[in-house]
Formats: sequence, C-alpha cells, structure tokens
Amino acid sequence: MLINKMKYMKDLTNQEIHIVEYILHNPETVFKLTASELAKLTYTSSPTIVRLCKKLGTKGFPDFQLQFALEYKESDLTNKIKSEDDQDKNELQSKIDSLPYIYEEAVIETRKHFNISELTEIIDWLRDAHRIDIYGVDANYYIAQQVCAKWNEIGVHAMSHNSVNYHLLNNARDNQTTVSFVISHTGTNNAIIDIAKKIKPTNQKVISITGSQDNDLARIADKNIQSYYNNKIAHLVKLTNIITTQYIFDVLYLGLLNK
Repeated sequence: MLINKMKYMKDLTNQEIHIVEYILHNPETVFKLTASELAKLTYTSSPTIVRLCKKLGTKGFPDFQLQFALEYKESDLTNKIKSEDDQDKNELQSKIDSLPYIYEEAVIETRKHFNISELTEIIDWLRDAHRIDIYGVDANYYIAQQVCAKWNEIGVHAMSHNSVNYHLLNNARDNQTTVSFVISHTGTNNAIIDIAKKIKPTNQKVISITGSQDNDLARIADKNIQSYYNNKIAHLVKLTNIITTQYIFDVLYLGLLNK
C-alpha cells in the first residue's frame, strides 16, 4: 500500500521526509496541486517531488495522486472514526469496518519508532536472562499475564506483576540475570514509576514501554521501546494501547523464537 510505504520508508532524504509529512497532514489539499505547487508549499523543487513519487513506486506525480486518492478514502482513520460517531445508521457495521484501520494505525505508528539495533540487544538480554518480569497495572497487567503465558510455552521463564515482589528481589542470586519490563504508555503512571525506581538498584535490566522517549519512566529505564500513544480520540486510547503493547511483545517473541 502506498500510504503504508510513505509511513514506513527509511531511506528518504530530509526534504523527502518533509514532503511526505506535508502530504500525510494535508491529504485533500494535495489532490488539487501540481508538482510545482506542492514544491512551493514544501520549499522543495518539482524534480524532488517527482523523484520521491518514483521512489514510492509510482510513475510520477499524477500517478501518485491517483493511487494516493484511491487509498486515502479508506485510510483517513481520524476523520473516518469521527464521522462514524455522528452516524446512527448501521453504527455496528461501521464500527466493525473501522477496526482493521484502528489496528493498522497502532501497529504502523509503533513500527515507525522501532530501533532495530536496540531491539536486537534487548532480545539478546532476554535470551541470557534467568528470569523475565513484566510489570503493569490495570489493563497492562492482564496483557503481561498473556505475554508470560505465551513465553513460558517456549521455555522462557517470565512472570507478570502489578507490584514489587520483594521476596523475589531479595532472594535473587548475584549470578542470575533478571530483565524487567515496566509498562506505562503515558510514562507518568506513579505506580509504575515507583516500581521502576525500586527494581533498578537491584542490578536488573529495566526496559520501559511508553509513548515517548522523553518522560519520567523512560529516563529511569536502561532501554525504552516507544509505543503508539494517541489520546486525540479518547474512547480509543485503551484499544490502541492494548494493540500496541501486544505488538511489541510479539516482535520480541518472534525474536526469541529465532534463537
């Protein structure tokens, strides 16, 4: 899909990234522009626009506009959800049809922030760990339980917690490595921050899963895996948080399977 390619592509120049961001933020405007007009709005040049279109797999700007327009109708998640909230007719059908786009948005936005070298290092930590602890509260605790059940099935010793288990901390052997995940998509959950502060001095590897690289929880952790956190549509926050967290742990799960 063209829009997915625009969101995923890594080998873009700074100018091309700026153009892509402008298009994604102003999709309907782009339909009405020429390559020259888009170049002026993005402070680039027509050849740069055309090169980007070809890099994205289209023949040129007109072909790009056509393919983008065909996909945009199905991909404009925010407008789609908001308009559905105002519709009484076929409400359930609309909600059912919107779910794949909600899932896709959460996964794609999370994937954009992945640092492959850091994920590889985290997977190496997990392979060498004597035990893996996953800390979460509320919905994140139940996700942690599901993750641990899946990991234990492949021989990875994982335990879920919603508070600090002092017995485990006090009885851990010096030669036994523990990797601990702490989950808070806002990065400001006081209960999780308190847990991270208590387990960090015990020589554990602490990995946070949060919606930003710059928050209280991420600063405490040894590594942070950035999740997708979108609070623009309040009633979807819990849903996207669950999808995001499961996606991150499934990526690590697949990494462990390849050992």
